Amino acid sequence: MFYCPRPPLIPRLIFLTSRPSSAEWCVAMGAVVRQFVSADPSKCIGCGLCEFACALEKEGTLDATKSRIRVVRLSPMANAAVACRFCENAPCVRACLRDALYQDEEGIIHVEDAKCDLCGWCIEACPYGAIVLDPERTTVLICDLCGGEPKCVEICPTEALSLATEEEARKLWHESISSIVSEVKQVVERGAWELLFARASDIAGKVEAKLKELAKMVASAGPS
Repeated sequence: MFYCPRPPLIPRLIFLTSRPSSAEWCVAMGAVVRQFVSADPSKCIGCGLCEFACALEKEGTLDATKSRIRVVRLSPMANAAVACRFCENAPCVRACLRDALYQDEEGIIHVEDAKCDLCGWCIEACPYGAIVLDPERTTVLICDLCGGEPKCVEICPTEALSLATEEEARKLWHESISSIVSEVKQVVERGAWELLFARASDIAGKVEAKLKELAKMVASAGPS
């Protein structure tokens, strides 16, 4: 999510004819545009490579339960992935009784492990289910965008993940769902099963390539 004050009157009038997006307003006003990892359900195949890459990058393990991004299977034809959306006035931060969470100027939520007692209130408060509990380290795990270059986005074989603002993500979601409905109708009503077979064959090759990339990451990191 991005935080942006309402622009002054004159700049608003100048921009009036161009009908800028909310993100463009923020840039014009010098405000910080907040982005998060957004998933395109029409492209996500639910392979889970994003989870493995995240866990490896942040925790040095292939244990997907330690991933800061979660694959969500919406239906047989639609998958998505969820990570922290860096909410304005973050409810997780407000819910923490020990002040173990704080939000920086970029919107990133930081965890002070020494203060966290695994009470779980932040998890309950998160409207997206994007906070992961790690009992081994007695703390919680929250996406921090890997310093601006998320490994989950990099490893996704179908380019289903991208950095987006709230406005962009909402638009993408609606377009994606419409695309899925259209594809299902085409396959079922017209019997165009060859479309699915061709897509599956193409995706298989991309997944294989990304698996090799992940293997190199494992060899380089030397996870436990």
